Amino acid sequence: MDELSGRVAFVTGGASGIGLGMAQAFLAAGMKVAIADINQTALAEAAASLGAGAMPVVLDITSAAAWQAALDAVEAKLGPVALLCNNAGLGQGRRADGGPVLMAEMPEEVWKLVIDTNLHGTYLGIRAAVPRMIAAGRGGHVVNTASMAGLIAPAGLTAYAASKYAVVGLSEALRAELAPQGIGVSVLCPGAVSTNFHVTSAVRRDAIMGEAATQAFAPGRTDSAARMNPRSVGEHVVQGVRANHLYIMTHPEYRPLVEARFAAISGGFGPSAQPGYTDPELVLSRSANPQYDSAPRLSGP
Repeated sequence: MDELSGRVAFVTGGASGIGLGMAQAFLAAGMKVAIADINQTALAEAAASLGAGAMPVVLDITSAAAWQAALDAVEAKLGPVALLCNNAGLGQGRRADGGPVLMAEMPEEVWKLVIDTNLHGTYLGIRAAVPRMIAAGRGGHVVNTASMAGLIAPAGLTAYAASKYAVVGLSEALRAELAPQGIGVSVLCPGAVSTNFHVTSAVRRDAIMGEAATQAFAPGRTDSAARMNPRSVGEHVVQGVRANHLYIMTHPEYRPLVEARFAAISGGFGPSAQPGYTDPELVLSRSANPQYDSAPRLSGP
């Protein structure tokens, strides 16, 4: 999707952080942009900051009916959505004392909320928007925001990593499914970005869990380290969409950590569990994803 000017982008989690950075970059590229968010106050402020060309849409991404209503409203005002950015997400949080929430002690409500938001919300967005793209017959693109935590899994991020690993796998398979329709799929895997993600996650946890969340979880970040500008991420996404990149990587300093994981996976392959046996060629061929071979190879460290 190399020509963006005049086409419509729909960005969830668009009222702040990476979503707002993408909206800014898409507008600069000449697109019409709908920013969707569950926080109406933040949404109004973001829309005012973006100015003409941006349409605010209140959306709970975990509601299938809300997705259909939002897309109907956007199409009626801006036209068919050509670029869907499933960006809204939720962090699993840290304990009130700043320590990680370990899997063995994680409340079931937190697990369900993270998976429902990060994974099921992405599914609902695809299920609502992609059939419309196909029907429009003009191609399009889907960007799913995962995370470096979708490629590496440090302790203390079990629910979040599980949800983002799933988004990576979903995106890879979806790309193969939609390629014949002329619709590209990218998965965005950022590292640390300057956002209020932890605060918005805390607000959402509080809304679902009430006083239990307020008492158990830290309300925001537990450190003040500098992080990447969201607008820089947004501009990188524009480049990735135009080039139809499968993986949009914004933080190359994580490459050694990802390579360490890949090396560990490769090192786990040894002799067959049943000596002399190999899966039938039919099974192997069905397991192959040709999009791995066709994905652009970028130079880097």
